[in-house]
Formats: sequence, structure tokens, C-alpha cells
Amino acid sequence: MLKKIFGGVTVQRVGALIIGISVLAYAVYHVISLFGEDIAVIPTGMSTEARVIDGKGYIFRDETVLESSNAGIANYLKSDGSKVSKDEPLAEVGSVGTNGAQGLLKYYDEKIDILEKSVNSGKTLSDLPEINDGISDTYYSVMKMLATGDTGSISGAMDKLLEQMNTKSLLTDEGSPVSGVLDEMKERRASIIDGGGDAVIEYATESGYFYSYADGYEKYFTLEAADNLTAESFYELTAQKQRDGVGEKTFGKLAKNNEWRFVVRIPSINAEYFKVGEAYSVEFVENGHTVIPMTLTKLANDTGYDGKILVFRANRLPDGFVFNRSQSVSIEVSSTSGIYVPKSAVHRMGGSDCVYVLKGSVVKMRRIEIIYEAKDYCLVATDSVSDDTVPYLGTNEQLIVSGDNLFDGRILD
Repeated sequence: MLKKIFGGVTVQRVGALIIGISVLAYAVYHVISLFGEDIAVIPTGMSTEARVIDGKGYIFRDETVLESSNAGIANYLKSDGSKVSKDEPLAEVGSVGTNGAQGLLKYYDEKIDILEKSVNSGKTLSDLPEINDGISDTYYSVMKMLATGDTGSISGAMDKLLEQMNTKSLLTDEGSPVSGVLDEMKERRASIIDGGGDAVIEYATESGYFYSYADGYEKYFTLEAADNLTAESFYELTAQKQRDGVGEKTFGKLAKNNEWRFVVRIPSINAEYFKVGEAYSVEFVENGHTVIPMTLTKLANDTGYDGKILVFRANRLPDGFVFNRSQSVSIEVSSTSGIYVPKSAVHRMGGSDCVYVLKGSVVKMRRIEIIYEAKDYCLVATDSVSDDTVPYLGTNEQLIVSGDNLFDGRILD
């Protein structure tokens, strides 16, 4: 099976996709015609099969909500995640404005950033083949995301595609509208700022990391709350509906340091995969599938639910990471690495598994030790030591995946 569901948490094999891509992208597929039969070979290479547990959890940080003396449009002087010092200017906040105008300003900022990257790319016509390849690769990535419903990465991929296409337009079209669109968006952005009335400059009240958004739960989801979490306090926090400290004058927040926690609940059946003090790779799905190494610091019994509550610690702040309170994750709990071998290449000889490889024009037998098995393929060990004259399969060999009348020493004329 490709998936097993345990109490709502999915454990899935993620290596198959990587294997498929690597085989299609890098395998040189040879077909040798001999006496009317086809023998197909692929080069052997390593692949990894991972087991992951899916869940939805919450971010805990020590954060201070920032309030302005004005309640209008905020023209931000720092990007989200910027490290700032005390008294450093953060934003110009106008006296008038609406949420709609603020949203439009954010939209213009995002599009202006993409356009400026294209205009200032430094690319020349000699880079055109590389740009075309990039457009093709990104386009097919977007199509794949649409087909698989991968919404966590599609926004970033679309921005990348737009930037690449704009760069090509500037190089190949004398009448390219890119520069004109950039100027127009800057003018529209300026008009929104001008309509914000008298502005005040707001400064950082302390050093930390600045973010232009706040959700009102900053006073509840703290590091202390995470480190002292119990089942009772977890349910009380996640059921919290009161949003404190966020009003029309809120223009952002400051995180005091780079420390944060992620708390997620799992069924008891999956608890065997987790041990306090161990590090795990946690993939944040809605954050462009960003993978962050995190250490499990607490594993609490969930008295109201047949499960466990996990508290992970991290001190990394990836560029562009959005600290929305609730996040979907996939946690890697184990993995198996080996040489990828299609089932069609495996033969049974004398009670043992073997395959055939092509050395020049000679067919040679190789023993294999299967360490992971799926429906259509398996992974075999790379460190097996042969105790007879038949060696084990290695990497960078020409593996015969289909063909008849195969035997050790056969010569293909």
C-alpha cells in the first residue's frame, strides 16, 4: 500500500516520487536489438524511502504586538523576518486608510518585487538558453503541482515563472511592457501612500525579528506555555477564541529571538517513532514545503484523546517563512536508502535474488540483498560483501531491466 492511515495521521512512502523523477531525468535508457529481442538497461543509483507522519499543529513564540498612534495605512520599511535593533524605524503609518487599501498595497509590493528582479536580473542574450530551460522546468513544475493538488508550493512557483518570462520578454522584445508595468505599479503604490494622510514613523520598542502581521494569540502561545504544556492547557489554548491586543492600530509584532516551538498531537499508535532529545525533519506544507530540523523536547500524555502531544524546538528562521499560528506538517520518522531496482530486473536463482548487468557487451550476474520492497520496485543494500565468485550489485552499473535468455557470461554480438 502507498498509504496507511492511523487515527487520522497518514504514514506514507515519499521516496517513490523521487525515484520516478530521478529515473526519468537521469537514466540513459538503452535498447539493444539482438535476434529480434529487446534488452533494456538503466544505470543504477541510490534512492531513499521515507516514512512520514502527517499532522496539524501550532507555533509558540515570545512575541510583542506593536501598536501605532495612527490607525491608517502602513508603509512598511522592513520586510517580514527582518532582524531589527531597538529604535530602528519599522513603518510609516498613516492617519486614514482601510483594510482593502492595505491589502492592495501588499499586492503591489509583491508584484513590484517580481518585476524589479526581472529588470535588474543582469541577464543578456547569451543567457537565453538557460532562461528558456528555466521557464520550461518551472512550467512543468506548476502543472505537476496543479495535478497533485500541491497548493503549498504553487504560489512561489508561479512568481518564479512570471519573473523568468518577464526577463525573457525584456531580452527578446523591444516593445516589452515589463518596465512600463513596473513604473505604473510604483505610481499606484505611491498614490495609496499619499492617500493615507499624515503619517507617523513607528520604531522598534526592542531588538528582535519584525513581522507585519499579528493574530491576537501572541500572549497565549508563548515559549513558557509550550515548555510547560499539559493536555489540559493544550486544549484550553487551542479552544481559545479571545483575540487580545490586535486592533485597528496594530501594525505588526516583534519576536524577541529566533527561538520557537511547534506543538502537534498524534495518535498513540505512532508514539513509538518519537523519543525526547532526538532530532526530526519537519516539513511545513503550507510554507512551500520548507523542511526544518527540530528537536523533540516534550512528549505529553493526552488524557482526553488516545494520543500524545509533541513539543518540538527550533531556532532557525528560513527566509520567507510565514509564522501562521496553525500549520500542517509532515514529520519524517524513518528512512531506508539503497540502490533502486525495478522488480522486472529481479531474478530468483538457487534460492537467492539476483540481477544482471551489462559490462560492455557481456552479461554479468550480480547478487542483491533486498532491504525495502514496494509493488513495482525494491531497494537493495550497498554494503553487502560477497562470499563467493558472484559480486553484489553496485552503483553506476548498467542494470538490465528487461530481456530474455539472460545468463552470466552471455556475449551480445
